Amino acid sequence: MPDHTDDNNLPELDPDYRGLRPDADKGREPQIVAGRLGRRMVSLAALVERVEAAFLDEYDTDSPALLEADTAPKRVKLILESAEYVFSTESVTLSNEERAQVISSAYSNLFSYGPLDAYFLDERVTTIALDGADKAAVRYGHGEFTPVGPLFQDQAQYERIIHRMLLDAGAELRPDQPIMEVGLTAGQRPVCLNLVAPPVTTQLTADIRVHPPVVPSPDDLVKSEFMTSSAAELLRAVCASPHGVMVVGEPVSGKTTLLNTLVNLLPEKGLVTVQRAGELRLPEGVTNLVARWPVGNVPGVTFGEQISHALEHDPACLLLDEVRADEPHSIAPLLETPDSPRQIWSFRGTVFAKRLQSALGMLARRADFGQGEEMVRALYERLPFVLSVINLNGQLRLWSVAEWQFRDSPDYPTYVLLMQTEGGELKFTGEHPARDLSLPETFWG
Repeated sequence: MPDHTDDNNLPELDPDYRGLRPDADKGREPQIVAGRLGRRMVSLAALVERVEAAFLDEYDTDSPALLEADTAPKRVKLILESAEYVFSTESVTLSNEERAQVISSAYSNLFSYGPLDAYFLDERVTTIALDGADKAAVRYGHGEFTPVGPLFQDQAQYERIIHRMLLDAGAELRPDQPIMEVGLTAGQRPVCLNLVAPPVTTQLTADIRVHPPVVPSPDDLVKSEFMTSSAAELLRAVCASPHGVMVVGEPVSGKTTLLNTLVNLLPEKGLVTVQRAGELRLPEGVTNLVARWPVGNVPGVTFGEQISHALEHDPACLLLDEVRADEPHSIAPLLETPDSPRQIWSFRGTVFAKRLQSALGMLARRADFGQGEEMVRALYERLPFVLSVINLNGQLRLWSVAEWQFRDSPDYPTYVLLMQTEGGELKFTGEHPARDLSLPETFWG
């Protein structure tokens, strides 16, 4: 056995593993095992790389064996064969835990999302923020971000994982589209990937929103204190009515959470959805159109174009996720058509009445300057009920339930709050809806 007090007798270091340096990056410290009969030290990270290289040398994308490996167990079996070859070549002796770690890491890097997989499996995680390969932070629940150190071995691995996520979302990173929002599924969880790339930023950054694997029911939202039982009953009545609904809130306020719940309360017959990133969990039988980014020579399809395609289906109800103030022309057909379908929108905006009315008025006017106030009135008539959501100190909450009512003028509506949060509690205001919701008078107190 070598005497480790003598520098001349130190084991030969693996030249491929730079992490053994005293100045190795914090968060990338190596896990070391002995190889070549104890005369050479090898990192587990280096073993993972060699297993991946051996696998890629043996199986290309058109390999019959790889094409037949259409399940995770079959792919793991192929990786295991490559791993056994590498372990034998390197003469390493690994514990069962270390062997499993190498094979699991190789599988994630080859077929999944590498170090992100563990976070996708953790149901507490709601957001992952990546600033290049060196900086990462995770949001658990809806509180503040927690730094988690570098997740990737290097920039090359980071970019490979991001490109694989884009590939699974049916998109690609291109110089002409440095800002992207796409959707995909990681395991059982819907994921929204927001990317900003050079030249807009100095390096590739990613904001990854991760949704629950199971859509919460109204009762689940009551238990989590998202809303009260009275609010849940009111929302059920709104969904059962023929009236339009708008879900309003800033980013990370619970719009998608609430919309996922509402869509499962709507009558399924004739429902068509248009989404930016496909984050919703929809009942079977729903026609779903998602905006697509251009890939290669295949042109993309914008959110607005998908709205036009949705109208061709003659829907009984059209759900949009999400409408933004900077795309007024996309919603023009929904306000101009005399016999437009029932509409459910999520809208990125403020929950405060005056600012919301200003934002919606500007959106409608810009949709068609020639029709001006007629478009504004159409918006309020077709989307009379407003559900506002907010992130209040890390807790997603239904902030208010309101209705646009034409009380004092046939042209300008009043924003009437039916329920409003006061002192941290969602309460009835004493106001009644102008439109029928099939609720008994006693419901309003």
